[in-house]
Amino acid sequence: MRKYNRDTQYDAEYRASLARKVQPPKNLLAWFLEAFRAELPEKIHAADVWRDRRYIEDSPFSTEVAEYEGHKDVTGHYAFPLRAALARLAGRGRETDVYPFMARALHRTALLDGDYDEACRSLGITQPVRQVYIEEALRRLWTKYEIEPPARTLRSDAA
Repeated sequence: MRKYNRDTQYDAEYRASLARKVQPPKNLLAWFLEAFRAELPEKIHAADVWRDRRYIEDSPFSTEVAEYEGHKDVTGHYAFPLRAALARLAGRGRETDVYPFMARALHRTALLDGDYDEACRSLGITQPVRQVYIEEALRRLWTKYEIEPPARTLRSDAA
């Protein structure tokens, strides 16, 4: 009797999907600014502040269930995926450590509407390395960016 591997027909699609994910956009700064603006609340002091307050008060890793054309998705997505990626990049270190400092430089760059030169200057990064530093920070942020949180594994107690 011949055995069939049901997953083989999806291998090519899966590998192509992974290859697309590995390739960053050509302009990482434009991608970063677009994602940052998309998550930023439009009006903080408006009558309807439920989403705005979530941006300010909730964890960067808070999730929501997406709804497409009246159908709810079965998996949760990050409410603010770029904010979650910045938090993952920052890690748990001090602000002066390497990765929290990178996250801080990127956040300041976004607040200055992409002026990485001024953002780096205000943080004390010298002129010759500012562009290289921001490019590396954006590349590392891209590797941390995920729309969905990682799947949780459930342990079963062997009794």
